[in-house]
Amino acid sequence: MRNARWEQYTKADYGSRRGNTYQNKSAPRKPVSPDALVYGIIAANGVVFLMWQSANSRQKSLGDGSLRLWMIKNFTTMWTNIQEGRLWTILTPAFSHIEPMHLFFNMFMLHTFGKDIARILGARRFMAFYLGAAACGNLISALVRGIALPVLKNDYSGVAQPSLGASTSVVGVTTLFACLYPTATLQLFFVVPVPAWLATVGFIGWDMWRLMSYKSSKVDGAGHLGGAAAALGYYWFRLRPLIRRMR
Repeated sequence: MRNARWEQYTKADYGSRRGNTYQNKSAPRKPVSPDALVYGIIAANGVVFLMWQSANSRQKSLGDGSLRLWMIKNFTTMWTNIQEGRLWTILTPAFSHIEPMHLFFNMFMLHTFGKDIARILGARRFMAFYLGAAACGNLISALVRGIALPVLKNDYSGVAQPSLGASTSVVGVTTLFACLYPTATLQLFFVVPVPAWLATVGFIGWDMWRLMSYKSSKVDGAGHLGGAAAALGYYWFRLRPLIRRMR
């Protein structure tokens, strides 16, 4: 990793490679590696993507929209889903994509930054962080798009508009990476070299501007900001005290 002291500390004290805390004496289990977990999340996203393609194909060819409706009710974020008791929909959209490029971009970012973060946190904590960022981002998205914006704009036509994608979790992962490695150089749009902190501040600022100006977009800025907020909170209240103990 980029910081030897941080890596040494995570091995010794924070649990990234110290193995299981509980083992069955007759059949000890090997813990899931951080890299394997990231690939597992990518695979899960791929499976749900295929489910969406099947649902869309079924609707187009047979005129049967029941599977698509089931996917909307169980794999998208919107205030209606939460109101009707489907609370799991603050998590499931983090594995849900309809468009191939949306899937590719999110999984590329998760593969690029997620493996480093997973190696630092360990597989179990990374999975908890991934889901936590998803829950925070999707809940904020549902509240903003389902309650706040309709009231402010006096337009309730988009209340039932669903949102989906791993962006809430991926933004959380990239934001946490920037907190840990603020001066790491990133290639913005694969061309422009910028420090990680500047790229993160820029994207967060862009999402905030679009949200505050009520810009209509397919991009769920509220969900992105929720994922970033989860990462900032995790870093400030959990990781930052550990880093201070290393000094």
